[in-house]
Amino acid sequence: MEEQASHGSFVAHGRQDVLIVAIGRPEHPGHVRVVGSGVTIKQYFGLAPSTSHTYSSMALKDLEQLTQQIRDQLEEPIIEKVT
Repeated sequence: MEEQASHGSFVAHGRQDVLIVAIGRPEHPGHVRVVGSGVTIKQYFGLAPSTSHTYSSMALKDLEQLTQQIRDQLEEPIIEKVT
């Protein structure tokens, strides 16, 4: 397992890490290893950071058009100030 992990052929997925695979026992859902029972992952590690999905639902073409519009709007005043 160590060799696979060090060469990158083993990739951890969620709670399926090297330790779980090596010992062959899944995590107990109510425990954080070594901390004990009754301590949840959120209590021990805190809440996961929220992610913004603002542009993920926007089509790439629409995002490129919006970027170009903003670039054009900013470019005009800069050119005027330079000249």
